[in-house]
Amino acid sequence: MSFFSELKRRNVFKVGVTYIVMAWLVLQVTDVILNNIEAPGWVFHVLLLFLVVGFAFALFFAWAFELTPEGLKREHEVDRSQSITQKTGRKINRAIIGLLVVGVVYLVADNYVFDETTKSGPVGEAAPPQTAESTQGYDSIGVLPFTNMSNDPDQDYFSDGISEELLNALAKLKNLQVAARTSSFAFKGQNKDITEIGNKLNVDTVLEGSVRKSGTRLRITAQLIDVDNGFHLWSETYDRELTDIFAIQDEITAAIVEALLLHFDTGETSAVAKSEATSMSAYDAYLQGRHQLRALDGASMRAALTSFRAATDADPDFAPAWAARALTVTFLRETAFREGIPREESQMLARAAIDRAMALDPMLAETYVAEGTLHADNYRFEEALQSLEKAVEINPNLADAWTWRSRILGRFGRVKEARENMLMALRLDPHNQVTAAIAASLATDFYDPDFFNAVEKSGTQFARVRQILEMDRWTEIETITKDAYQRIASTPDMPDFWLANLNFNILKEIDEEGLSQVGRRKGEYLMWIYMGIDQWDKAQAMYDELSPARQKSVLNLEDLSIMQMSQGRCEQALESLRQAHGDEIRIYGQVGPNVGRSNSNLALNRVHCLRQLGNTAEAENILSLVRAFVDTLRENTVYGYYMLDAKLRVIDSDTESALDVLEAAYDRNELDWTDRYDPILRTLSEEPRFRTLFEEVDRSIDALRAEVGMPPATL
Repeated sequence: MSFFSELKRRNVFKVGVTYIVMAWLVLQVTDVILNNIEAPGWVFHVLLLFLVVGFAFALFFAWAFELTPEGLKREHEVDRSQSITQKTGRKINRAIIGLLVVGVVYLVADNYVFDETTKSGPVGEAAPPQTAESTQGYDSIGVLPFTNMSNDPDQDYFSDGISEELLNALAKLKNLQVAARTSSFAFKGQNKDITEIGNKLNVDTVLEGSVRKSGTRLRITAQLIDVDNGFHLWSETYDRELTDIFAIQDEITAAIVEALLLHFDTGETSAVAKSEATSMSAYDAYLQGRHQLRALDGASMRAALTSFRAATDADPDFAPAWAARALTVTFLRETAFREGIPREESQMLARAAIDRAMALDPMLAETYVAEGTLHADNYRFEEALQSLEKAVEINPNLADAWTWRSRILGRFGRVKEARENMLMALRLDPHNQVTAAIAASLATDFYDPDFFNAVEKSGTQFARVRQILEMDRWTEIETITKDAYQRIASTPDMPDFWLANLNFNILKEIDEEGLSQVGRRKGEYLMWIYMGIDQWDKAQAMYDELSPARQKSVLNLEDLSIMQMSQGRCEQALESLRQAHGDEIRIYGQVGPNVGRSNSNLALNRVHCLRQLGNTAEAENILSLVRAFVDTLRENTVYGYYMLDAKLRVIDSDTESALDVLEAAYDRNELDWTDRYDPILRTLSEEPRFRTLFEEVDRSIDALRAEVGMPPATL
């Protein structure tokens, strides 16, 4: 008898078929159970390995053993004339048929009975409302980070990326409010009740799900939940090859939109736009880059830039990667106190990436955000505002667009509009660190009680020195208390440099050891300190020690102009400003209007020098621009521009009014002790009210120093 015939006689083939059918059923049922209990991916992998190994054992036992009326015996112990393998084979046939029937019943039940959706082509439609409550209108959704069910924690970026792509697609529906990524992803890994999550996100519905990636196979489950009652409005499972990931995203998103359209009138009549297809390698690198970028530190941003470059290399036509690359390059631009890409190179690279993204997809909102930040980096705030308004028009749910638009509006003195834009950004994304920092700056730069309280209630964290400090200053406390200072100093992860900065600004104390983190910018920081204490010769010496390249940087040329003007060298001061800004007269600064370096104050410095040199016509032209800016500030806010206001009044020879402004600023805790050395304000130094005012400032600082156990200031 041939080997094949012997295999057939011993029912080895039938046992193998039976085992395969039974194993398939076990895997299907187990997969459903594991998904529902959100078991880790390795559990399924272990079961699969066990079944594969078991298959070999099943074939071995079918070959080596035979089931007889006396029980299980080794095959060579059974007399061939007494063998009942044919009867056993018929029983196995019936078992195979039974298992196949069960399999068919399972498939029918899975698709038409147990599934909460009714199929319509490849996309599941929403199930009918389950209760009266679920028929309420929905106009908002939060997309939670999908659970990574793969046996690899390093794949988190992939499951996060799937969630974020769904979020971005839903955000393009103009009448649907979508909680921003940073806020919804704050609940990652937290086993919180859906109702609690929905209330914190201020949404009616929540989308959650899981992603299992194994080799080239992908399984995505998603379910849409009513926040109020916890009912599932829609759910679906997708098994696909990784090559069609974008089709899966479009499919899931379209299904969710269809589910929502059943419950509220969005005015939307068409499906969500298709995702921009690209290769898996490009998409994978893009997701990694976005994941790295959110760390908001230099090393992570550089890693993100590498990933985005890999994405554009893999697919030169992938517009989102070009937009992300442009924004990252802008963020990595070298500033006064951080290593990075040289300014000119950064701006050139960013502009090229933005142009490429726009050519590929002129309706990608993220590209206009990148362009807005680039324009702002060049102090071209009018153009920045236009770009950001375009971003908001394309995607009104993009929190970053509202955040940066708010910042630019503040630069124009349009503070009321800036607050409205920031509140929108906070509603969309209250847990975003960048949004939180800019909101805190706006709340403290242009203080308004109602807005300040709204920012606090939004969940924004005042984590930086200045924000914590100002939060105390805007309460009923007239001066900084010992407890407040100690709380600032004990803030987690507070760099020594920030403490040194705090000591200098508030306590008139210079901590040389605290300057260690400034690195190669230490000389520039000391130059600024010497300027703040009226030590112009020392400041000039620090400038002279800088490298030629650093001497020509915009910020250092601006500082040089202040030093020169304070020493009566107006011609040199104007030349330094010309080197810094060319022939452009900048009114809006890169920092708040109270800071001496801001361009609005530098414009008044220019006016002062022009008048000293007899060029009154040019001086008046600049004054007209500054007056319009200050008038806008006066209409929008009380706080945040005392320095600019007082200097303008001094230039107008309105001494008493200028002193009124400074005294009011002191009463509001805005006045800084270094303001007495401003090149224009110092012309008031012989005025009795001016001397009395700053004597009181000095007494307040010494009182604070005494509270923290320090002797009187010597600076």
